[in-house]
Amino acid sequence: MSKLFDKTNIGQMALKNRIIMSAMDLGFTSDGTINDQIINFYVERAKGGVGCIVVGGCYPEINGKVWKSIIGLDKDELIPGLKRLTDAIHVYDVRVAAQLLHGGRSASSFFTKMQPVAPSQMTHRSIKQEPHALTASEIKIVIDNYVSATMRAKKAGFDAVELHGGMGYLINQFLSKATNRRDDEYGGSLENRTRFASEMIHAIKETVGKDYPVIFRMSGDDFVEEGLKIDESLEIAKILERAGADAFNVSPGWHESKTPIMLMAIPRMAYAFLSEKIKSQVKVPVIASVRINDLTLAEEVLENEQADMVSLGRPLIVEPELPNKYKNGHLDDIRTCIACNQGCFDSLLNFKPVSCTYNAMVGHEGEYQITRTSKPKKVVVIGGGPGGMEAARVLALRGHNVTLYEKNNHLGGQLRYAFVPPGREEIQNIITYLERQISKLGINLKRGTEADLPSIREECPDAIIVATGGNPVILNLPGIAGENVSVAGAVLDGKASVGKNVVIIGGGTVGCEVALHVAKQGAMRPDVACFLLKHKVIDATDVVEYTTRGNRNVTILEMRKKIGGGFGISTRWIMLQELKNAGVREITEVKVKQIVNNPGVNGHGNGGVIYEKDGEEHFIMADTVIIAVGYSPNTDLQKQLEGKFPETYFIGDCVKVRTALEAIHEGFEVALKI
Repeated sequence: MSKLFDKTNIGQMALKNRIIMSAMDLGFTSDGTINDQIINFYVERAKGGVGCIVVGGCYPEINGKVWKSIIGLDKDELIPGLKRLTDAIHVYDVRVAAQLLHGGRSASSFFTKMQPVAPSQMTHRSIKQEPHALTASEIKIVIDNYVSATMRAKKAGFDAVELHGGMGYLINQFLSKATNRRDDEYGGSLENRTRFASEMIHAIKETVGKDYPVIFRMSGDDFVEEGLKIDESLEIAKILERAGADAFNVSPGWHESKTPIMLMAIPRMAYAFLSEKIKSQVKVPVIASVRINDLTLAEEVLENEQADMVSLGRPLIVEPELPNKYKNGHLDDIRTCIACNQGCFDSLLNFKPVSCTYNAMVGHEGEYQITRTSKPKKVVVIGGGPGGMEAARVLALRGHNVTLYEKNNHLGGQLRYAFVPPGREEIQNIITYLERQISKLGINLKRGTEADLPSIREECPDAIIVATGGNPVILNLPGIAGENVSVAGAVLDGKASVGKNVVIIGGGTVGCEVALHVAKQGAMRPDVACFLLKHKVIDATDVVEYTTRGNRNVTILEMRKKIGGGFGISTRWIMLQELKNAGVREITEVKVKQIVNNPGVNGHGNGGVIYEKDGEEHFIMADTVIIAVGYSPNTDLQKQLEGKFPETYFIGDCVKVRTALEAIHEGFEVALKI
């Protein structure tokens, strides 16, 4: 075993290993208080074997509250609840830190009922509220409030605090020229811009105790115009180390950045170079974070001395037992985070509590339990998509005799298509995990076998779960049966070839994914581009074009005003950006009238699509037309089984077309009922 499970220290805080759980908003509280849901969530992660859990962000004063569900550290009456949390975590020999996060101009009066404050009167582009520029005397008050919050954290049993000095929050706003236009002692030079953070660390150490650990979370690069670059961040780290910082947790970018920070399209470990640079300049421990979703990668980071510790957030949401499972060699039992953001970050943006695409227990740790049944049943699950696979898994864990039917020779259902487009490969982790569990649990798998009423009756089941998914919607259009027409699934499955000019009818999730898949076919591989760039065969501007687009002309036709409506809030923008980079053209608010299969039809010399936009008819040439207008429930088996068996459940797309998250959660919940 590598350094990952070696003991280490942050200041005077001893850790049993080098795995840190990142601070994350969970959406489990609305008044800043700690409740059983929060405690149960963190206890499961403490049991799972992390070395330290960072809780938060926690606002040190009310006008720093950036979201409705942030935990409070601004009042003494919050201490008892926080003490319950730290006591529960400490039972498992896990240290716990409180992250202090003041939003500054990122905080909205919608939550605080106060005007935001900032180093300068520069409005956040999303909040759109002009902040009050803090005076020098008001800055002292903010620092005092950080100190008071730290005192409360110590009284509540927290072993350390983490000051959030990154992601465009208040401390970072002082550090960065992008948001600090002051001309006093807190602005201008790098030393002046660092003064707010330095004075804060000095004040905490002086008041709370020099041995009380202070971790500083920083942006290695802000990824915004006029923001911090790594060279300035290196100097900031050295200044703050002298001020008394005991460790640096290095992450990239701001939420405002146009560079993606936490999406699956980002290569794993892409930002580890930032922590490596900081580590080379300071003597205190450095923590690497973001897109380290596998502990094999974490080992690599430590072995290559890119950091002293690793910080994981979403990987510990989906897999609470990640450290213990990895340490004990139970690799097949690990759910690997796919960075989809669907259940976590997107839920928060929609004012919902955190969940997870393929761990339905998240947020229900004190409520859901997979317990052995006292009355095992024979259960037939029909459909090997994500919902059916999850139902089979949970049923088997509960001791039922499970048979899973899948008409295809492979499991995964429509989710198999989702990981084909470039940048979406992580999605395959869901299928891989569920396949391994089905094999390990001894589930009777009938692959390549379509279930019907006679075969089900032969099984004599006590209960049936039908998860037969959906069928592609086929439009009633002239020319739809032509040889130049394919459904998206066939293209993504590699069963249909595409020509030079491709038109995709439908700009939803599947339409966008198949468009990106087709548009990037023939693009230069990144390793080839690096080789050619190194040897000066091509230049840097060529690399971007060669690696982001192939040689096909791809157009999406969409009836709505915008494409990509099915993606989550945090994912849609990057998908649209990638489509643009790949040269995909979009035409929206159209009505498709006809697919032209043969040259010369209706006066058109080539195959293509006739569509109407703004009352006028247009023709677009197409060698291949791909239909991607969605799915409809597959109810064929439902009609056969209706009223034939006493205990029958219908889940997933065969009831209503839905997301993988909804299907998996439905499969989980139904399996608990049987």
